[in-house]
Amino acid sequence: MSPAVPSPEKRLAVLILAAGESARFGGRKQLALINGNPMIRHALDTVNAVVDMQSFVVVGAYSDDIAPVIGSSANVIHNEDWSLGMGSSIACGMTAIAHHGQFEGVLIALCDQVKLTSGDYTKLIKGFDGQHIVAARHTDGFGVPAIFPSHMFETLQSLSGASGARKILNGSHHEVIGIDLPNAATDIDTIDDLKALQSQIA
Repeated sequence: MSPAVPSPEKRLAVLILAAGESARFGGRKQLALINGNPMIRHALDTVNAVVDMQSFVVVGAYSDDIAPVIGSSANVIHNEDWSLGMGSSIACGMTAIAHHGQFEGVLIALCDQVKLTSGDYTKLIKGFDGQHIVAARHTDGFGVPAIFPSHMFETLQSLSGASGARKILNGSHHEVIGIDLPNAATDIDTIDDLKALQSQIA
């Protein structure tokens, strides 16, 4: 009889959304410098420092400029329908992830939540039990970053429009484990947001 194989740690995929046109920012927000690194690289480096996870980045607007910055550090997914909104990008990313093997969950994050730390992502991962959603607890409800178990992948693939996963996170159909992540409250929408952040870290 073959010896028992130890149970592996939960295998997670990371999906970073970076497909928007950043109209309020004036374009190419994903390449704005955070501590000397392009925003998308900053996001990838932060989450990849936590644990060995397979990373995916959805690009859309400005993809020709953003994809080379990502390089080989993640699987780049092109969403041709990026203008339809965040839900479209999640669906596109999840369809690609479904073709890359078996994952027990997916950690969905935004590239512009630039104050999140590796410690913040570690809290989320430690709270994930493989069955329930784990999400950042915001003042107005649950939001990303969030980890979704594999039994919800088909639901994520069916998303559309601009609302992203917020309706799932704050609906009555799924139990959500909330994690307090104050750093998740900060995102970069405008040049003024970026300048304010830079003044804090200067």
